[in-house]
Amino acid sequence: MDKNKLKKLRDLVDTVMYSATKKDAKKPIERLEFMSMNIMRDLDSYLSEKLGEVVSYAKEASGQVENKGHWISCAENSWYIFESRVQKQQINDN
Repeated sequence: MDKNKLKKLRDLVDTVMYSATKKDAKKPIERLEFMSMNIMRDLDSYLSEKLGEVVSYAKEASGQVENKGHWISCAENSWYIFESRVQKQQINDN
C-alpha cells in the first residue's frame, strides 16, 4: 500500500472519529468502510483484522458518545500496529 493511500485512509479514520454527530459521520463511515474493504483484499489476515478494528473503533468514537476517549485510544492503538506492519512490509518489498 502506498503512502498516499495510507494517508487517505488515516484522514477518513480521523474524520469519522472526530465527527460531531453520528449523522455527520454517516457518509465518511460509508467511504471508510468501502475503502477498507478494498484494501483488506490485499492484506494478510492479521493486518486485515487490525484494519477492521480501526474501522470499528472509529465508528464507535464518532459523534457524541460516552467514553469517546477510550474508543479513540483503541483506534489509535490498532492503527499504530496496522501502520507499523504496513510500513515494514513496504521496506521488505523494496
